[in-house]
Amino acid sequence: MPAELEEDLQQELFDRLSAADHVYYLNGLRDEAIHDWGRVHDHFHEFVLIDRSAGRITLLVAADD
Repeated sequence: MPAELEEDLQQELFDRLSAADHVYYLNGLRDEAIHDWGRVHDHFHEFVLIDRSAGRITLLVAADD
């Protein structure tokens, strides 16, 4: 993995995950909640990360295909 990508993943993903007080997995979203291009990938996973100490809410969207 390129070093720059690894740094970005650490900062934008792993650090936020480890700092989160709560992690919620969004499932059962109905069709009206899906973006027009949402069917381009088969499987999306959406998480909401809440970090109260930083006053931050993060929406994490990942595809596994």
